[in-house]
Amino acid sequence: MIPSQDGANAQYGVVVIDLVFTAAAAGAVPTTFTASTGITSVTKSTNDYVVVFDQTYVTFLGGTGNIIQASVDATKAFEVKHTAFNLSSSGFATVTVSPMTAAGAATALAVGDILQYQFYFTTVPQPNS
Repeated sequence: MIPSQDGANAQYGVVVIDLVFTAAAAGAVPTTFTASTGITSVTKSTNDYVVVFDQTYVTFLGGTGNIIQASVDATKAFEVKHTAFNLSSSGFATVTVSPMTAAGAATALAVGDILQYQFYFTTVPQPNS
């Protein structure tokens, strides 16, 4: 569990969680991650990756991500976006991240592609909520 990390944020109790991994064959999720503190699991589902966190949160503020391609190709995974979230799925938050081609089509990562994503949550209600 990650305690509140009040950095230079306007929201109280903001938590930033990093996910970094290098895709295995056919975009499979590897057994170890480069960065994943606060994350329980990552599961590949067709062209999406469902990230399960080790707790629930009050608010999902969003996220930002990047894909470093193993071989540059605009028809392969080029950028990543979050496409769904659930703050308390079975007691744990989940966020679905989806790699996209340059044309915006969903696609799985290729072997050797590196997915980097930062998730932003709050752990306490906000004054204007």
